[in-house]
Amino acid sequence: MPRLYGKFVTAFVTTLLVMCIVILSMNMNGTTNVSAVEANGVGVYSDNNCSKRVSSIDWGTLEPGLSKDITIHIRNEENEPLFLVLWTTNWNPSKSSKYMDLKWNYSARQIDPDEVLQITLTLSISRHIEGISNFSFDMVIRGSQNLLGDINGDGEVTLADVGKLNWIYSSFL
Repeated sequence: MPRLYGKFVTAFVTTLLVMCIVILSMNMNGTTNVSAVEANGVGVYSDNNCSKRVSSIDWGTLEPGLSKDITIHIRNEENEPLFLVLWTTNWNPSKSSKYMDLKWNYSARQIDPDEVLQITLTLSISRHIEGISNFSFDMVIRGSQNLLGDINGDGEVTLADVGKLNWIYSSFL
């Protein structure tokens, strides 16, 4: 009986030690991030068949100075061509947005109804991040009939848009 008890104690202590190391490494070496996903006019999916809707993204543990890519599929669920717009909000803690940057590889082209685009989201963490062990934010992906910044309506954002914006602004002065 004492021999069985000794093995039990050894196994228990080993398991407890491993759990403590895992918990400490998660809290000391990186940050865990989960972002909620809100979609308007489009569907956000984890697969190309658009059968698994995405409502949140678990970025896992991210180290300072590194970035992580997540692939999503966005389908136009409206009856007209759309452009995509992405922004973030509700950072928690609020200072997280100073140390993190979310980008995507969307090329600002129109998406036809029911068309699906494979998009890569990249979350980068500044190597200068301090005092943040966990964070969260909301990500909004919206379909829009107009391309953001396309002032002259030609479907592209170019210097011609800057010129038109300058002309509009100067006509009000």
